This record gives sequence, C-alpha cells and structure tokens, in this order.
Amino acid sequence: MNSETTIFKRLDGAIMLILMAFFMISIVFIYSSQQTGQYGAQNFALKQGINYLIGFTLLIMVAKLDIDQIERLAWPAYITLFVTIILLRFSPEKIAPMIYGAKRWFSIPLIGSIQPSEYFKIALIILVARLISRHNATHFLRTVQTDLLLVGKILLVTIPPSLFVYQQPDTGMVFLYFIAIASMLYLAGLKRKLVAVFVLVPTLIAGVLVYLFFYQPDIIYKDIIPLLKPHQQERIIGWLDPSGDSKGAYQSQKSLLAVGSGEISGKGYMQGNVYIPEKHTDFIFATVAEEGGFLIAAFVVLLFMLLLYRIIRIGHKSQTSFGTYICAGITFSMSVQIFQNIGMVVGIMPVKGIALPFLTYGGSSLFSNMILLGMILSIRKTFGLYMFGKTKEESKLS
Repeated sequence: MNSETTIFKRLDGAIMLILMAFFMISIVFIYSSQQTGQYGAQNFALKQGINYLIGFTLLIMVAKLDIDQIERLAWPAYITLFVTIILLRFSPEKIAPMIYGAKRWFSIPLIGSIQPSEYFKIALIILVARLISRHNATHFLRTVQTDLLLVGKILLVTIPPSLFVYQQPDTGMVFLYFIAIASMLYLAGLKRKLVAVFVLVPTLIAGVLVYLFFYQPDIIYKDIIPLLKPHQQERIIGWLDPSGDSKGAYQSQKSLLAVGSGEISGKGYMQGNVYIPEKHTDFIFATVAEEGGFLIAAFVVLLFMLLLYRIIRIGHKSQTSFGTYICAGITFSMSVQIFQNIGMVVGIMPVKGIALPFLTYGGSSLFSNMILLGMILSIRKTFGLYMFGKTKEESKLS
C-alpha cells in the first residue's frame, strides 16, 4: 500500500464530512450574497471554490507530517511570521494597502491578499504548546515560582507580536491569541492560586463595566469609550445602542433585520432582500439565517459543535501532551471566533472583523483554519484505530 493511499485512509472521516458540508454551504450562500449591485460581475463563489481546493491541499500536506515534525517547526514558523508582521507595518501602500482603515494584508500580484496575523496564530499555538510541554517535562515539582516562569516565557513570545497586530489595527485577532494561550495554560496544571487571579481580574473588570453601564452610563460614554480608537468607538456605541443612528449601528440593524425576517424556514434560496455591506464576508451567517431560516442556521451551528467536539476527543486521546495543548488552543480560539461572529450578527456581541470559520469568503482565514485542522489530523494519526479496534502496535503483536 503506497503512502498516498495510507494518508487518505487515516484522515478523520467525521472531520472530512463536516468540511465538505461547510464547503457546500459556503459556496451556496456566498453565491446568493453576491447577487446584488454592489458586487458587479465579480464571482466570489468561484473564487471561494478555488480557495477550498487550495485549503484541502494544505490540510492534506500538513496531515502527512508527524507530530514531532510539527513541533520542530515551532521556532522557525514563529520567527518567520513575526518578521513578516513587522515588515507589514513598515511596507509601502503599494505592497500593503490600507483597506477600510486597516493595514492587515500584503497584496501580491497573481496571488492576492495575504494576512500574516492569521498564520501567526498557527505558529503561536504550536510554540506555546511546545513551551508548556517542555517546561512541564523539566519541572516535575510544580510551584508558584515555576508556574510564573512558564507564564513569563509565554508572555515574552506573545506580547511583542500582539502589539504589532493591535496597531494594524486588529484587536479581534489579538483577543484570539490570548484565548488560545489561556486555554493551554489552564490545561498545563497551573497552581489554583494563579488560576484564581487570572480569572478574578478580568471578571472584576467586566463586573465594574456592567455596573457602570447600568448605573453610571455617562462614565462609559464620556470617559471610557473615548479612550478607544474611532472605529472601535463606533462599533461599541453601535452595539450598546443598536437603535441609534451611529455608523456602527447600521450593520447591526441590518443583520438583525435579515436574521429576524428569516423566521423558522427562511425566505428561500436567493430570496434574501436585506442589504448588508460586504455580506459575503463577516456577515455570511445573516444570509444563512435570512434565506434558510432558523432550521438551516441551527444546522450550521450543530456542524460547528460537532467539529469542536471531534477536536476535543482527538485532544483527549492524544498520546502526547504537545498534541493535547494544540487541540485545546485550536478548540477554544475557534469556539470564541464562532461565538463572536454569530453573536455580532444576532446583536449580542459588538461588530468585529472576525471571520466565521470555513464559511466567510476569503483565503487567509480559510487556509489558516485548514492548516490548523491538518495539525489535528496529524495528531489523530498517533492513535489511529485499525481493524477490530486495535492500534497499530497491537496489530503488530497479534
């Protein structure tokens, strides 16, 4: 049996079926979203189909790697992508144009736009997983001091690139970085005192903000929100007051109208009539809910839940702590990404430039998520079951 046949047989069937479902849903609803005058003759559905072909190729290439090969790529990938993010900051607009007030993409002829921060997320997850597994292997006796040392190492490799990404600006991506890291650190077995501090501080901050919003709103609107950047102010105000006339409230109002008008069974395919700017990108779920209604929207959410459950199962059964940490980082960052995107569409979260994994139009987001799932499939290979439920080692003995 050749190696190509082996790799295809050892791909996780559940994940591949879910990806095929996402592929069809993405193409169908992107095609429907682009049937308005704002898009002209552009065919984003065809481009997304090409993106998926490239994405599946990347997934298989990464899945063929062994987990130790992925671990060895941690530092080279991190350094390369960190340098790329720095270069993006100082590149001229011909190479890195400003798009909607953000400088996040390289524009390369014949290739298209590349968003380094998306791929840096992959390198950061791999490196942090490596740092935690190596640290825990060295420090058998866990103390507060050794845990603080671990946290210090991770912050040292996370904060500098995060500052560059924040300046693009891309606060959503920075948030995803820290969510992935927090989940891996939680599984690392930190002392309960440290975990309590890390949980208590953000909880107190959130509690104070909620209190001020209900009892001292002037402080929120006059003292806190003005500290943010202009586009962030618009989005926060639009979220807090979606019925207002601020620019940030426009997309929220339209997406809520689209979702609500879909009702249970939807208006029907290509029957959506609510205009939302750039509907095929971050607001693709509004098209799903408007045309497919609650039933199709719930089916999409169910697919995401099944995918996340499968990743959790693979992480739980991984034979290496490095693989477990990678699965944890991917699961939590993807969960927050899904919740944030769908949440902003239905009005419970502020509008952020965070894509809905596998459905939003775009190359960088899709490619990075395919690479992440390729890593999951690589981890899956380490405990692949053979005939009669035996592992590879057990099959050799029988």
